This record gives sequence, C-alpha cells and structure tokens, in this order.
Amino acid sequence: MLVSVIITAIRWDAHLDRAVASIAAQRLPVDVGVEIAVALAEPESAGSRRDVLVMDNPGGSIPAGLNRAASMTRGEILVRVDSRCHLQPDHVSRMVAGLRDTRVGSVGGAQLVTDRGLFGSAYAVAFNSPMLGPSRYRFSRTSGPTDSPYLGAWRRDTFEALGGFDERWLRNQDNDLAERVQAEGLEVRYDADAVVGYVAGRSLLGMLRHHYSFGWWRMAQRKQGGQGLAPRHVIVVGVMAVGAGTGLAALLRPRTRRWAVALGITAYGGAVAGAWTTAARLRMARPDLELAPFHPVGVIAAPALAAVIDAGWLLGLVRGRRAAGGRQPIENHSGVRSDPG
Repeated sequence: MLVSVIITAIRWDAHLDRAVASIAAQRLPVDVGVEIAVALAEPESAGSRRDVLVMDNPGGSIPAGLNRAASMTRGEILVRVDSRCHLQPDHVSRMVAGLRDTRVGSVGGAQLVTDRGLFGSAYAVAFNSPMLGPSRYRFSRTSGPTDSPYLGAWRRDTFEALGGFDERWLRNQDNDLAERVQAEGLEVRYDADAVVGYVAGRSLLGMLRHHYSFGWWRMAQRKQGGQGLAPRHVIVVGVMAVGAGTGLAALLRPRTRRWAVALGITAYGGAVAGAWTTAARLRMARPDLELAPFHPVGVIAAPALAAVIDAGWLLGLVRGRRAAGGRQPIENHSGVRSDPG
C-alpha cells in the first residue's frame, strides 16, 4: 500500500524541514510505503530536493495546494500534514489503521501546541483546553466520532468522490470536508493517541487575526449552505454572553459587587487550573518532543488571552455574516490571507 502525505506552505523553511523529517522517520508496516508532496507558493525556496515532490501553488491557497498535491500523487490513502507539524513515529500507521474500517471516511488526531515562553505558554495552555471552544482535538484523551479532528486522512476514492477540498474556503476547509464525509453516512473519527506537535509561532496581533479569520469563514460557510456553527460553538457563545452579562450586572450593584469580585477571582483561578490540567495531560502524550515547562506567568495569563481570542473570533462571526450574506458562491475575503503553517 502506498500512502501520499500532502503538505502546503508558502515557502520551504526550517519548520517544513522538521515536518518532512518527522514523516521520513515514520515506523511503517512492511507493506506500507510513503510518498511526500509539497505545494509551495514559492517553489524556488525548496531548492533541489529528491526526497519530496515539490509543485507550484500560486497564491498560496491552502485548499488549492492540497488538491494539487493530492492530484499529483498515487497513494491509496491521503494524509494531510501541516508545515509546522512534528509527527510521532506511528502517525501514518495510525491513520492507515483507522481507515481500514470501511465505516470510517476520515480520521485525524490531536493538535498539541508546542510554543513556550510567556506568550507561547499562555497560548498553548489556552488552546489545549476548552477555553477556545470544546473541540475534541484540542484536549480530549478519548477516541471516538467527532465533527472534525486535526488534519485528517482519507481513502483516495472517498476523497475524490467528494471532490476534494472546496477551494472557496481559505479557512475551515477541513470542517467543510468532514461535513461532506458525514453526509455520505461515513464516520469522522478522532484518534486521541495521534498527537501532533504544532508550532504556532505568531505574535499577539497575528494570533488575533488568525482566529478572527476562522470566525469569518465559519459564518461564510454557514451562509453558503454548510453547517458552519456546530452546537459546541453555540455553547461557547452562550456561556460567554451569560457570564459577561451576569458579571457586569453584579458589578454595577453595590450590594453584590464584593461577591462578584470574589466569584470572578475564584472562577478565574478555576479556569487556570482546568486549562493547565488539560494542556499538561496532552503534553504528556508526546514525551519524545522533550518540551520545556510552561512559563508560570503564561499559565496564569491563559484565560485572559483566551477571552481576547474568543472576542476576536466572535467579531469574525459578526463581520463574516454581514459580508457573506449576498454572495453565491463566497469569494475570497481580501482581509484574510491563506497562510498554511
């Protein structure tokens, strides 16, 4: 069996070098081989390489690059890998094993943020917790059906029958494809033991833009007939609205102000403890990465950072709804750059 690993990126860099090295180091069954295809917006940055198939991806669109990489390969199974990822040695084998079940149309794993330092730790703890949304791939240690895991793998016949990635979606293309897999009566499976290390490497402003764009495209996807917002998103928005409204009302009343402050501090402390627990638990699943400890101030700042990021995501939802309302199909949003990795 041949497995095609597909990647898209703007240019070849140290992160992509590391990702490709982790693919080359895969422990595979004797009957499984791997080919690697990389679609680059700047293909000249790859130089002369014999270990991978490099192709041009003008404009750097993520879904277009992935489709192009898939079309240029021959594997019976397609495995998507991000250019900022570091796979564990059995990742490809786990994807192949998951897809042997014909009831499963797609399988993926968990996304472990490996950034450190003060800001990196704050983001890693916030991301690998329910504070940025209760998506299983951020923190869950239990495998099972899901709406969308991190990255993904598909049998080629399933991928091609569904038409591959919808190239209208510069963001959330995985979610859209997962919806179409489920619409065919197939299961989208989360493998909790397929934990993928991921380097975000963004500034605060870059992080806010990144999550804003996910909100924008969520609503655009919904306005174009997709699900867009899953029940878990509605839960997050509802909890945020109720919490903010209740807290503000209590603070405005002198009789309840002291209690509101005390409860707020207690709730914040609980959020810190809960987020640190889920992030640390996922981190323990990848001892091979030899990650530095979280910065203690970053851990404390994680809920505050999560609140800011969630607000940016909500703003993206609002603006995406307004912008997408009259477009059929949705056009590329000029304010959102397709930035693989």
